Amino acid sequence: MKLRVLSASDCRAVLDMASAIDIQAEAFTLLAAGHSIEGLRSFVTSDEPPGVAIFNPCFLRNGRGYGIKVISDFYDNEKRHATRMTGIVALFDSTTGYPRTVMEAGYLTDLRTGAGTGLAARYLARRDSRTVAIIGAGRVARNQLAALAELFDLDRVLLSTRSAERAENFIRRMAAANVRVPKDIRVTEREEAVRSADIVVTATTSETPVFSGAWLKPGTFVASVGAHEPSAREVDSETIGRAAKLVIDSRTDCLDHAGDFMIPIAEGIVAREKIAEIADLVGGVQPGRSSDEEITYYKSIGVPIQDLVTAQHIERRAEQKGIGSEIDIGGEED
Repeated sequence: MKLRVLSASDCRAVLDMASAIDIQAEAFTLLAAGHSIEGLRSFVTSDEPPGVAIFNPCFLRNGRGYGIKVISDFYDNEKRHATRMTGIVALFDSTTGYPRTVMEAGYLTDLRTGAGTGLAARYLARRDSRTVAIIGAGRVARNQLAALAELFDLDRVLLSTRSAERAENFIRRMAAANVRVPKDIRVTEREEAVRSADIVVTATTSETPVFSGAWLKPGTFVASVGAHEPSAREVDSETIGRAAKLVIDSRTDCLDHAGDFMIPIAEGIVAREKIAEIADLVGGVQPGRSSDEEITYYKSIGVPIQDLVTAQHIERRAEQKGIGSEIDIGGEED
């Protein structure tokens, strides 16, 4: 058996953020059409050393293929001067079940996470959005900005984070990245950032709301990509209550695992049936933004089909360009 191995640089060479945004539309369309088997994700936590292993399998029906992403997030790696989050994606042949491709998962995860928000912003953000407030300064925050910069003529970025060191690292990395990010990235007080922004992105590990919904000006698009536990949330109930459009990446995952919605639903702030999936917008079943005054909100926790479809595109392009290494892994015949 031949197995193609793709490094992070191989993946980067064949797929960029702009293309990844369109690929997310394909993934969510497949999800809405019932072509994938979902609900297979599992988490295994480790106390010593502290961390979590995340297993994201996805199976597409009708011979469209299947795969799994395994991500390790070990919290003390920063103390070891090692990358905190690492992983791989394995793809399998849809006819024989043979393993076909293994690729580094970090770049893919960056792409699909940022691109998912970019896709939502196409439908929910004002086209004349110029100012983005970013709360959080880690890897996820960087890919969110990279995606938004592909879609909007941004003038400035208002950054709110825990420390000056993290802010400096964010600014340095964004300046070095080959993306359309504005040069005007400044650290500001959180309230000032939110009140001034056309787009607000929260990408934190906070368990409690990171800003007040009262700070949002009319017409703001809010995207929340952190807080993936039922008891944790990045936005408060006022934000949910003020939003005219509430959109999620997956009803199965978000409404049963994300406190950003579970808590206000329990409080009676919003009903489950008032919340749309991004696939509803892509397919024209639900409208996106309908006025410049609406506050809109998107919550994502990442859906396995995003990983699979993005990985399949990377694999296909790598094969066409002869990129990657092929190894013979053997395997006895029956």
